[in-house]
Amino acid sequence: MKNQIELSTLIKKKDEIINDMKACITYVPEQENDLLCLMERYLKAETEERPKLLEQLRKCMDGEVYDNPFEAYYCYSVDDIERFDQIISCFLNQSKGICNKQRELKTAVQTLTQQLNHLNSSCRNELIDTYRREKLMSLLEEAGKLLRFEGIKGIVNEYRTW
Repeated sequence: MKNQIELSTLIKKKDEIINDMKACITYVPEQENDLLCLMERYLKAETEERPKLLEQLRKCMDGEVYDNPFEAYYCYSVDDIERFDQIISCFLNQSKGICNKQRELKTAVQTLTQQLNHLNSSCRNELIDTYRREKLMSLLEEAGKLLRFEGIKGIVNEYRTW
């Protein structure tokens, strides 16, 4: 029962990180801000990209449906967030079965870190920012305590690129 409570605490921490990631790519149309964003993109765009942006500008000015102008600035997507969720959830579920097996836990932590490195790298190193890194390290340290695995922070720090 105690392990279930502690596991649910870890899941809550994971969900907090995921919600923060989602908040950064959640879009609510606001005409004035969207016009400014589209104009900035138009000014910086290559010649061949400008007609599409001009069309989006017109739609925005006319109150028609237009593409999210900020999407071009997003470095990660909902799919990337789901992959992050899958990686962490898989680690937590796998770790329950190898509790007290130090070598297997070390390998699992190394694999987790390498998967997160790859994912973060594919997101231009924006998915795991400083705030999320601290939250993630806190989650992993708690997981280490739950699994009776000392040194999880050191292993992650040794292999991480985020």
